[in-house]
Amino acid sequence: MALSVSPAEFFSALLATGTANVAREELVGATADRVLRRAFDEALEDFSGSVDGVEWRPQAADEALRYVYRLCQALVDRAMTDEQVTALCAALPAVGDSPGELLAVDLALRHLPELHRMAKSMSSGDPLVSGLEAAARRYPLSGIGIALEEPLPDVAALKRHPGLWRLFIDRVIERQDVSRLADPAVRIAVADALGEHALKLAPKLAAQLALTHPS
Repeated sequence: MALSVSPAEFFSALLATGTANVAREELVGATADRVLRRAFDEALEDFSGSVDGVEWRPQAADEALRYVYRLCQALVDRAMTDEQVTALCAALPAVGDSPGELLAVDLALRHLPELHRMAKSMSSGDPLVSGLEAAARRYPLSGIGIALEEPLPDVAALKRHPGLWRLFIDRVIERQDVSRLADPAVRIAVADALGEHALKLAPKLAAQLALTHPS
């Protein structure tokens, strides 16, 4: 573990490589507003459709970043007790359902599936695994790639904004998250997006779609 890590250092490394140093202490120093805002603006540049109503929410982005940092601490610090890990995972950052908040928290929370993969590879019974699955239900855009059983995440807030909905569906396809097809609205949107190219673009999803609607 590093001796100390700043929010900007942590997020910049996470953004660049998908990995970052953590320390046993909390993040030290000022917020990572500048680098988070730059990442937010870059995300908007890649946005499909209108960005109306997608306003920058620095507090939401900062709280999500600190939450991901604490999850990384739990992943690497095996001296933590199960009770400590459970409490850490339960301290989910508050987030509203505005488009700006949903995209702002996703800057850091999009790394949840990779954290889940690493935690599960070490021990499927680790409370960090179940904690990350709970987080995936709370943040449906960011948790794609973590296979979930019902109840599935509520995607109503994403559906209200065409750009976020498109991002969500594209991510389901990219990560071939078959579990999300249990939601009828997601299944229909994925089938429409894939069209005749389903088998080539997303064979796992195509197989599940064929089982759901056999010819």
